[in-house]
Amino acid sequence: MSDIKKIPLVSSEISGLWDSYMSDSLIVKVLSYFLNRVENNDIRIMLQQTYDLSKAHITEITDLFNQAKLPIPEAFSDNDVNINAPRLFTDSFYLAYLSFMSRVAMHNYTLILNQIARSDIREYFSKRINESIDLYNKSADLRLEKGIFIRAPFVEVPKKVQYIKNQTFMLDFFSEKRPMLLSEVTQLFGTTFSNIVGKAIATGFGQVSNNERISNFFFEGMDLSSKIINKLTEVFLEEEIPIPSSSDSFLTDSTVAPFSEKLMLTHMLVLSSSGVSSLGMAIAESLRSDLYAMYFKSIAEIMKYSQKGAKIMIENEWLEQPPDVIKHKNLVGVKK
Repeated sequence: MSDIKKIPLVSSEISGLWDSYMSDSLIVKVLSYFLNRVENNDIRIMLQQTYDLSKAHITEITDLFNQAKLPIPEAFSDNDVNINAPRLFTDSFYLAYLSFMSRVAMHNYTLILNQIARSDIREYFSKRINESIDLYNKSADLRLEKGIFIRAPFVEVPKKVQYIKNQTFMLDFFSEKRPMLLSEVTQLFGTTFSNIVGKAIATGFGQVSNNERISNFFFEGMDLSSKIINKLTEVFLEEEIPIPSSSDSFLTDSTVAPFSEKLMLTHMLVLSSSGVSSLGMAIAESLRSDLYAMYFKSIAEIMKYSQKGAKIMIENEWLEQPPDVIKHKNLVGVKK
C-alpha cells in the first residue's frame, strides 16, 4: 500500500475525490440538522448511519489529499447550518431524501470508478458504491414498512415474444405512437420521483431564504419541477398508466432557515446536475421521438436554471472552483 501511495493521483482521481469531498461535506451539514429534528427512531438510526459514514469519508479523502500535497476544499462549516432551526421537513421526506441521494451516489460513484487507475482509490469508490446500495435498500425497506414507498406503475405486458416489424417503432414522427416500453415507463417514473423530491427541497429553501432574489430563484426551481412533473403526468395519462405520487407535502410552515444561502444554492446546483444526468439516461433508454423531445427540452430548461444559480453564487463568491489544469505559459518568470 505504501508503494501505491507514491503513485501520483491522475486528473480523474483528483476530480472524483474532490467532488466526493464536496458532496459529503454538504450531506454532513444537512443530516446534522435532520438528526436534530427527526421524530421516528427507525429513521433517526438511518440518518445517523449515513451521517457517520459521510464524516468518515471526509477524513479518508483528507488523508489522501494530504498525502498528495493537494489543498483541502473549504466546502461547508458549522456556520452553514443551524441545527436548532424549527422543523422544516417531515420524517417521510427524510426517508425519500435518503433514497434519492443514495441513487445519485450509486450513479456518480460508478461513473468515477470507471475512470480510476490506482487500486486504493478504486477500492475507496467500490466501498462507496456498496454503501450507497445498502442505504438505498434500507431506505426502501423502511418506506415499504411504513407504507410510503412511491412505487413504479403496475402495467400489463404481452404474454408472448414479439419482434419489431418496421422502423416506425423507433422513428414515429408521422405515425401513431406505439405503446411504451417498460424501460421508458421506468425512466418516466424515476424522473417523476426525482422531481417530487427536488420540488420539496426547492419549495422549502424558497420558504426560508432571507434574500428575495435567492428566494425567487428557489421558487423558480419549484415551478420548473412542477412543470416537468406535469409533463410526465400527461404522458402517463395518455398511455393510461397509473400516475406515481406522494400523499405527503414533505414540508412544514417554518420560515426559519436551517442552512446558509450558500449551502442551499449549492444543493440546488447539485440537484440540477443530477437532473440533467438522469434525463440523459432517460434519453438513452427511450426510443419514442416524443419522449426524446420532452427530455431534451427539460434538459435545456434545467441547464438554463442552473446557470442562474451559478451566477448568483459567483457574484457572492460562494462557488468554490474545482481543481483545474495549470497553464504553464502563465508561469513564466519574465515580468512585464
